[in-house]
This record gives sequence, C-alpha cells and structure tokens, in this order.
Amino acid sequence: MCNNLLLQSGGKQLVKEKQLLKRKAIMDAVLKLMEEYEFDSLTVRMICDTANISTGTFYHYFADKNALIHEILGEIDSYLEEQAVDKLTNEDEYENMIEYGRIVMRQITSTGHVIAGLISGIPLPNTHKGIAQEWERMFFSIPLKIVEKGQEKGQFMTEISANEITDMYIIYIRGFALDWSRRNGSYELEEKFSRYSAYFLQFIKK
Repeated sequence: MCNNLLLQSGGKQLVKEKQLLKRKAIMDAVLKLMEEYEFDSLTVRMICDTANISTGTFYHYFADKNALIHEILGEIDSYLEEQAVDKLTNEDEYENMIEYGRIVMRQITSTGHVIAGLISGIPLPNTHKGIAQEWERMFFSIPLKIVEKGQEKGQFMTEISANEITDMYIIYIRGFALDWSRRNGSYELEEKFSRYSAYFLQFIKK
C-alpha cells in the first residue's frame, strides 16, 4: 500500500515536471520569435513549429495566444510577491518606494528588453471592471500599500489620494520599461531609475 502511494506520488511529480517543461518550451519559442517579429504578428502555428509541438498541445496549456501575456504577468506578480512583500520594511516609506522600483527594474532586466517591450505594448483596460482587476495585481497593490502607509505616517503628501500617487508611479515605471525596451536594453536600467527617482519622487514627500 505504502509503495503504491509512493509510486503514485512520484508519477504525479513527473507529470507536473513535464507540464512545466512544456509550458517553458512554449514561452521560450515566443521569446525566440519575438527577436524577429512583433507579438501581434505571431500565430499559434508559428509558435508550435518553433517549440516543436502540435497545436493541440498548445491549446492544452493556453486558451489562445493572448493567454501567454497573462502567463508573463502572473510570473511578474509571483516575482514581486517573493522579492518585495516581506522585504520593504524600512520605516521611511519613501525608501520603500524607491526600493520597490529597483526590484521591478531588476525583474525587467532579468527578463530582457524583448519581454519588456511586449509588456509595455499590452493594451491597458479602460473599463471600471478591468481597471479594478488590474489594481488587484501585486504590481499595483504593493506600491499602493506603501503610499497609504506613508500618508498615515505623515511622510507623504495627502493633497493627492494614495491611488493617484500610485497611478503616477506606475506610469513612471512603465515609461522606464518602454524606453529601455525601445533602446534594446542599452543602458543600466536599475542605476538610471535610482538616479532619476531621487529627483522625480521628491514631490510625494511631505
């Protein structure tokens, strides 16, 4: 009985590992293709041919091509949850805000300018429901909590709402990601972000 359970457990683990490898192969194929093509120009057939898989296999893991974007965004949020949530513990929320941006810049650098360009080019939601869902992501919720704490502590200005300050900050971060990707990652992203932020983010201080 015990041996059967161990075999079943081992079998499930192997299946899970194979699934992860297959998903990675699909994502790697997309990245390779994007060195030559815009994301909008890619077809599922092109992705499958590059990954050496059938279209049936692709649709087993992803509902459509756009689901790949959600996969990337999910990986970003997982990275931020792991790297930022428990590490932004400075009593000065301004310093936490700067450090959060650095963490995002490191994540962008690690994925490369191709992915940065893809993410920057994703159409943004323009409905109340879509915007509300977007703000549930770690990418938004982490800096929002920092701003709210900063205002509660009297460190940040309160003439502007926490949501508005966070929105400005997210636009600022996205601008860096877009510029860096359009310049093919030609400069040190985290260093430039830190240098510019020392001036740009002064406005939120009280």
